[in-house]
Amino acid sequence: MANLAERVVRYGLPAIIATLPLEFTAQIIRLQLVRYVLLVVGLAFAYLVLTRRRTLAVPLGASVVLVAAYAAASVLSWLFTRAPGSGNSLLDVTAYPVVALLVVNLVRDEADLRRGWNTLLASGLAFSVLGAFLYFSHVSIWRADPDGFFRVNATFGDPNIAARFLILVACAGVLMYAARQRPSWLAVASVASAAAVVPLTFSKSGYLVFVIAVLLAVPLATSWRRAASIAAGALVVFTAVMLINPPTRVRAAVSVGVVLGIEPYGGSNPLESKDSLGAGRVDPVRSYLIEAAWAMFGDHPVTGVGLGGYQNAIKTTYKGFLPTMNPIYLNHTSALTILAEQGVVGGLLFAGFLVFLTWEVVAPIRRRGRWRNWIVMPAVLIIPIVVLAEFEGRLVEEPYLWLALGLMFAARRLEGSVRSVELP
Repeated sequence: MANLAERVVRYGLPAIIATLPLEFTAQIIRLQLVRYVLLVVGLAFAYLVLTRRRTLAVPLGASVVLVAAYAAASVLSWLFTRAPGSGNSLLDVTAYPVVALLVVNLVRDEADLRRGWNTLLASGLAFSVLGAFLYFSHVSIWRADPDGFFRVNATFGDPNIAARFLILVACAGVLMYAARQRPSWLAVASVASAAAVVPLTFSKSGYLVFVIAVLLAVPLATSWRRAASIAAGALVVFTAVMLINPPTRVRAAVSVGVVLGIEPYGGSNPLESKDSLGAGRVDPVRSYLIEAAWAMFGDHPVTGVGLGGYQNAIKTTYKGFLPTMNPIYLNHTSALTILAEQGVVGGLLFAGFLVFLTWEVVAPIRRRGRWRNWIVMPAVLIIPIVVLAEFEGRLVEEPYLWLALGLMFAARRLEGSVRSVELP
């Protein structure tokens, strides 16, 4: 039993990373496959801890204290309100920190880190190949595009989230290639394929953030020259796909126009008509959702309407913000969702967590050592996650945020720049 548990734990991290993108499996086996994997790996690790073959390491630091305080405040918020439909929010804020802690403990050496990151690149490459095939064959695995653009979402339920995943893969590939991590061909292939498929998601925010994220990775890389070369190649592929494919070219023009204020919002949302609530706004969907969030925060500035209570509140007390036709209830701006649901208390705790996390990472980034790249990569991935969450939502509930945090603290623990408590 001990040997089996050790083997499960040894390959647990690659298994978790490989199954994370397979969100469509929830339609087949009721829960996403990765949750079953997490359960098996977690039980195996718990067995090793209970039999004293391994110890539980809990990293220490201001950011850890603040994220724990945020989770505790979220649970209290839910206990006082228990808004209908808020169960998933409670599960996210309590389970994902545990997942991050598990990731920290699954990494025992540099080989584990390399294996985990290479698995991310390989899954990104496989996802890109699948996405391109689905796009050109006009087939979908899950949630076909109702607008007829055949937006690539592949194994995800939302093409915007698919674009986010590919952006993370591209950033990791640039940094792995710059650090000369083997195999180099995997880094090149994953970056090139991600650059080719991001346009096929038709994600306006993804278009803009992809360019910014890839360029941001260059100055943070171990070798600027190698990073610049692969980043340039990625941007060439990205631009070529945009120009060659007419639908993506039009979508890109709309994205640039929105940023420059030249073009009106150019999606297919029914609120675009000149007589609609959203007439003349950059994005009518997010406009009324944002206005409702501000109203909730204004009425409940200290504690908000309760964890997971945004959708129930906008359907009831704040339904006056909803349009008369085809309303959307899920807020796309995570910062405002936190303020609306948890008020100043939750907002300050989460903002403080991000600030202290940045502060704790700056010093290791400046050091030139064998662990620098392993710390930089998850830090770079967190940036587009936070930025895109302000356009598409899914911040606290984004599994790749907690995966990145777990990998970062694991690398810092191995480097010795973060202390941890070993619990027998």
